Amino acid sequence: MKSKVFVIGIDSATFDVINPLIDRGYLPNLEKLIQNGVSGKLRSTMPPVTPPAWTSFMTGKNPGKHGVFDFYASTSLGYDRPVLNSKYIKSRTIWKLLSEHGKKVGAINVPMTHPAEEVNGFIIPGMQYGLDTGNDFAYPPGLMQELEKAIGGYKVLYGDMISLYTDRYKYLLKEWREIVKMREKAVLYLMEKYEWDFFMAVFYSVDVMQHHFWKYYDKSHPKHKRSEYSEIIPEFYRYIDSSAGKILDRLDEDTIVMVVSDHGAGPEHKAFYINKWLAGQGLLSFKKKYTYLWKMRLPHMMYKVLRRSGVKAIEWTVPIPYLPFLWRHIDPREGLRVHELIDWSRTRAYAGNHTEQGIYINLKDREQGGIVAQGEEYEKTRDLIIEKLGDLNDPATGVKIVDRIYKKEEVYHGPYTHLAPDIFVDMKEGSYLIQKEVYHKELFRLADKSSGTHKMDGIFIMKGADVKQGVKAENLSIMDIAPTILYAMGLPVPGDMDGKVLNNLFRDSFQEAHPVKYLDAESEGITDGQGVYSPDESGKMKKMLRDLGYMG
Repeated sequence: MKSKVFVIGIDSATFDVINPLIDRGYLPNLEKLIQNGVSGKLRSTMPPVTPPAWTSFMTGKNPGKHGVFDFYASTSLGYDRPVLNSKYIKSRTIWKLLSEHGKKVGAINVPMTHPAEEVNGFIIPGMQYGLDTGNDFAYPPGLMQELEKAIGGYKVLYGDMISLYTDRYKYLLKEWREIVKMREKAVLYLMEKYEWDFFMAVFYSVDVMQHHFWKYYDKSHPKHKRSEYSEIIPEFYRYIDSSAGKILDRLDEDTIVMVVSDHGAGPEHKAFYINKWLAGQGLLSFKKKYTYLWKMRLPHMMYKVLRRSGVKAIEWTVPIPYLPFLWRHIDPREGLRVHELIDWSRTRAYAGNHTEQGIYINLKDREQGGIVAQGEEYEKTRDLIIEKLGDLNDPATGVKIVDRIYKKEEVYHGPYTHLAPDIFVDMKEGSYLIQKEVYHKELFRLADKSSGTHKMDGIFIMKGADVKQGVKAENLSIMDIAPTILYAMGLPVPGDMDGKVLNNLFRDSFQEAHPVKYLDAESEGITDGQGVYSPDESGKMKKMLRDLGYMG
C-alpha cells in the first residue's frame, strides 16, 4: 500500500462558522470534501489551546505523555515561565515516525516545530515571530533562502505591531492578507518541487481573525456592532478555501486528504480575574500595597488614556532610544509580571496563564517558593477551591460561571502529568474566560482585549479513494489523527499512542485487506530539561502571543 496523505490544518476552524458559510456558497472546496468524504467534530485537548493540541496531533498522545500543557514551561522552572519549543516534546512526532519508515515528509507552518527536527524531507516551523529565520531556521538548512528566491520571500507571522495604533485593525489585516498569499505560494512551490509521501500545511490566519473580530461577526455578542469588519472572519475562511482548491487540483485521486483544526472557536463575553478571587478567599497574598497601586493601576490608567487620545503611533512622539523603557512602564501587560506582585510565602494557590484555564497549588518541592505540603494539605487545598469556585455566581446575572472543575488526574495520564496545572476550570460555554491579571477593580468585566476564544470542538474532514463518502463521524479526538495517518499509509501504530485508529471511516474492503497493526510501546522522551527558549527569545515569543490575542 503506497497511499499518500496531505493534511490541511486550519488553526481554530469550527463548523459553527464553516456550515453557515457553505450555506452561503462561500466554501465550495470544503463543501466538496465534506460531501465526498467523512467529517465530524474533532475533540481538542483540555484546555483547547494551540501547543498541547497540535502536539497531541503530532504524537497521538495526551499531554500527560508528551509533556506540553501550554505555551509555557512548568512552574517548576520558576514563576516567570519560559516559552516552550519543539525540543520539549517528550515523544516522537508523526514526521519522525514516518521518516524512520523511509517515508518522505514535508511540514510547513505547524506550531511547536521549532527548532525543526531532522527528518526525511523538510520542515518549515510555524508560529515563531521575532526569532532568527536565517539559514538554520528550517530543515534542511537553506530552505528559507530557497523560498526567498523562488517566491519572493516568506514570513512566519506578521511583523512588529505596537498596540497604541488606533488603526491597528487595518494594519493587521494588510499584513495577514499578504501572509495568506505568501503561505499559499510556499505550499504550492514545495509540494511540486519536492517528493513527498506525507505533506502538512497549517493556515493560521482564521485563528487570529476570530480572536480579534468575533464581536463584529457574531450578532449575539454583547459588544457587537455593525462595522466594516463584519465580514472579516468569512473573508479569511474563503482565502483558505481558495488555497485548498489549488492544493486539491494538484493531487491525484489516490491521495488521502485530511482537513483538521486543533480546536474550535466561539465568543468570549466576560473575563473572570481569578487571582483576585483567590486573594479574596485568603489563598493568595500580594506584596506591599503601594507596589500594587503604582505598578498596576497607574500604568493601566495611563495606557487607557493614551489609547483613547487618538495617538496614531507612540514612536512618532518619543525618541526611539527611550521607546522600550516608556512602553514597558505604560503598558501593564509589558511592564508588569503578576508573579512579581505576589507574596509567595503567603500564597497557597495562583492562576496559570489564561490559555491554561487552570489553577496551580503553590506546592513544596515543585514551585521555587512553594508552601503547601504534598499529600493531605495539597488535597484539602484543591477540594476547598473546587467547592468554593463551583458555587460562584456572576453578581450581574446571578448565573453560575463554571460548568465543571477537574483535577488534573481526571484529564491526563502519563509520566508528565505532575507538570500540569492542579485544577482545570471549564467555564460556562460562550461566556467567561479566566484571566490572571489583577489591575482591574472588578472580578468580572466585559472582555476588552479579544472577543473570540477557543472551544473544544474543532473539525475533521477526510476524503480519498478508500474513504467512505457522506459519513458523519462521531467521538473523534485530535489524538486519533496520528495513528490514522500511520494506518492509511500502511504502517504499524505504536502501542502507547492514546488515540484510536479511525479505520471504521475507510471502506469495508479496505479494512478487510488492511487490518490494524500495532507495535510494542517503547520508552521514549527527553530527560535533559532542554526545550525552552532563552529569556530574550521568550520575550519575543511572549510579545507575539500578546499580538495574536493569547495574552492579556
